[in-house]
Amino acid sequence: MKATHLRVQYLDQPLGLGNPYPQFSWHCEGGIRQSAYQIICERDGAKIWDSGKVESSAMTQIIYAGAALKSRDQVRVTVTLWDENGELGEASETCFEMGLLSELDWKASWISGDYTAENRRRYPVDCFRKEFRADKPVVRARLYASARGLYDVTLNGKRIEDFQFAPGMTDYRKRIQYQTYDVTGLIQSKNQLELRLADGWYRGSSAAYGVTNVYGKETSVIAQLEMVDAEGNRELICTNGSFSWSNDGPIRFADLKDGESYDARMTPSYSGLAKVVAAPKAPLVASDNVPVKEKERLSGKLLENGVIDFGQNIAGYLEFTVQGKRGQKIVFTCGEILDAEGNVDLSDIQIPRPAAGHTKLSETVFLIMEKISGPTVPTPLQEVHFVCSGGVDHYKTSFAVFGFRYAQVKNLDQVELKDVKAIAVYSDMEATGDFICSNEMVNQLVKNTRWSMKSNFLDLPTDCPTRERLGWTGDAQIFFNTGAYFMDTAAFFAKWLRDMEDAIYKEGFIPSVLPYQGVEMMYKNSGMSVGWADAVYLIPYRYYLRFGDRAILEKCYPMMKKYVDYVKKHLGMKDKKAAKANPYNAFTYEKGLHLGEWLEPEEFQEKISAGSMPPHPEEATAYLYLQMKTMEKIADILGKSSDAKEYAELAAGAKKAYDYLFVKTGSLDTNRQAKIVRPLALGLLDGAEKEKAQARLAKAVEDYHYHVETGFLSTPFVLPVLTEAGETELAYKMLENTESPGWLSEIVNGATTIWESWEGNVSRNHYSPGAVCEWLFNTVAGITVDGENHFVIAPKPGGTLTFAKAEYVSVYGKVESGWKKDGERVVFTVKVPANTMATVVLPDGTRKEVGAGEWEM
Repeated sequence: MKATHLRVQYLDQPLGLGNPYPQFSWHCEGGIRQSAYQIICERDGAKIWDSGKVESSAMTQIIYAGAALKSRDQVRVTVTLWDENGELGEASETCFEMGLLSELDWKASWISGDYTAENRRRYPVDCFRKEFRADKPVVRARLYASARGLYDVTLNGKRIEDFQFAPGMTDYRKRIQYQTYDVTGLIQSKNQLELRLADGWYRGSSAAYGVTNVYGKETSVIAQLEMVDAEGNRELICTNGSFSWSNDGPIRFADLKDGESYDARMTPSYSGLAKVVAAPKAPLVASDNVPVKEKERLSGKLLENGVIDFGQNIAGYLEFTVQGKRGQKIVFTCGEILDAEGNVDLSDIQIPRPAAGHTKLSETVFLIMEKISGPTVPTPLQEVHFVCSGGVDHYKTSFAVFGFRYAQVKNLDQVELKDVKAIAVYSDMEATGDFICSNEMVNQLVKNTRWSMKSNFLDLPTDCPTRERLGWTGDAQIFFNTGAYFMDTAAFFAKWLRDMEDAIYKEGFIPSVLPYQGVEMMYKNSGMSVGWADAVYLIPYRYYLRFGDRAILEKCYPMMKKYVDYVKKHLGMKDKKAAKANPYNAFTYEKGLHLGEWLEPEEFQEKISAGSMPPHPEEATAYLYLQMKTMEKIADILGKSSDAKEYAELAAGAKKAYDYLFVKTGSLDTNRQAKIVRPLALGLLDGAEKEKAQARLAKAVEDYHYHVETGFLSTPFVLPVLTEAGETELAYKMLENTESPGWLSEIVNGATTIWESWEGNVSRNHYSPGAVCEWLFNTVAGITVDGENHFVIAPKPGGTLTFAKAEYVSVYGKVESGWKKDGERVVFTVKVPANTMATVVLPDGTRKEVGAGEWEM
């Protein structure tokens, strides 16, 4: 038996790791069961930790237990396994390297452009350069770099990093990520180091409102190049006041949302010197995450009006080659849809912002939905303005990212344009899952959901890549399980949970978007909304269930408990008379701002008056029960028995309150699907009341001709709830329905990503409604991770499907499940990875425990 897929802190051979006690994991290949393992860690050929032979089948969450690792340590890891017969297998190896773990390791200074930034003025990209020699042969060279803004680095004419939009997004007031790069092969005797610095999330336009200077007016960059010769001598090249600087290079404007202006006639003069600025109070920390990379490259088809159709909605940017007269200007506008005349249409994602820039007053006007007075400009623009040099120019966007399928070119007839590509850009997560069946439209739904995930996982899980591009908590918690089937999200969400810890308010709740991106009045108030705030415990708990990572629960428990304490202080009804009449008032929740179901079909949407949100006691009390029930489970896992007892009592009270206020009053007798789905999905109903609600939901689905009538919070639950009710065929009819509202109706209308609303009148690239794909994996194919080294495989055939198959590379290895109809018979196939077991449950109730291998039933 041999260890494969070796990972350190969920990463493949990480460079610049920040955790001095990382965890190891692997998959098993060959044999049936791992009976023991041994891990040996070496540094410079010397053993620093030997686990010894450990009698265990564990292959994840194994913590390094040697002396604390130090900055720059290079560690080789050898893993050896014993199989079920006690036979020693072939050793496997991986390696990792530590980053700079102490503030004292940083000798470089933060530098900025030599100018004083004004409040509402935008500036070109800053360019920095340093020339240096390396007189002795270099055996190891590392560059450590970060920025308040976005940076990239070129060494001797070669861009060194594969991390786009570095250093990634964090709350720059709390934590700033740095990256580590191996540049050994690029060092020459005479060298030139160049850095570019753009606004990025730090001072560029943010959120739907295009607010700028969220973190400050002055961007800055830091870089430290360390070269080691054969004798072990270390030479440092550090950013400081000796670096040359200018901002007269070709990128005249760069904004993540609005785009870039590029003048190919210009090159940086480096005529000035960098300005050394004060170091931030926030610490520099290793990202310990996958990088953002360029991925798929799409060619386009030229339509009318200078529109290029790339055939797929993505988040990314443009690359092209052009030749025109010197000074000739072309403009690209990127968007998701075309209007009736065939032009790129941004009306669904743009809103007006003050032309002079935002003030607190204008932000308030936005929040109460009033019209801003005075001149306005739209945001986001999603444009590239390019000025030709007169020769053959090559361009690729550097510091902007767009959500688009189409690009419209102005002045196309005046230039020679070729090799236009759309480049998808997203976090480099390993693909882990796929689903395929006999219904090609369902297969397209899977593809669309995967593309929406790619479009919105760029160092943080955003809602859309256009209008807002914010880390909405509700979207992330709804999609977490689905996303974990599609891609390895372990390192990605570990990073975002650190963002969550940074973001939690002293009151005890998290903002509705994180990391912080301004407009705090809106995102703080909406942060207390149930379904969004619940991400604080739902994501860590689901993370634990998916990856078996108990340490995540331990690390996140303080902030979960803080949120519980906040909710406990705000229980009870707002209306004093209603509170007095409610015997379960102490277990009823409605105080604060709650968004409710959100984005149900327009027929069911509640009208929102200017500046106010209607109360949502039903949704809030239901989620109070979910919160306390989940927290009870988490407390039990962590051995916090007194907390678990308290949460159990609160959950029981919330269930009684919900029953008194909403079940016994008959509010579940409705065709409004969300009102029935929620209590069924969250476990608020039992016995006869549960059966009654299940029957009423079936009637509601039939009355609405199998359309999806749920909104943001309940859409992920509707098919699982129908399946649990024994209405699997009804669930399939809803899935396969091609009329609106429904998932496949979007595909009928040409969608290549998931729409935000059923009507398709806002963003066309929101991943959260694609959470339905979790049902395809865990119900249609039936794959569920069920504890350490164990799966449940419980497929449920149905609908028009004649076959279905899914595969999933879990933290325990690759599992496969499929079925195919053969006349009246259905043949089931299962493949279980080595060192795991699976409980197979067939539709007729047959149960079978199987081990590693391929099985047909």
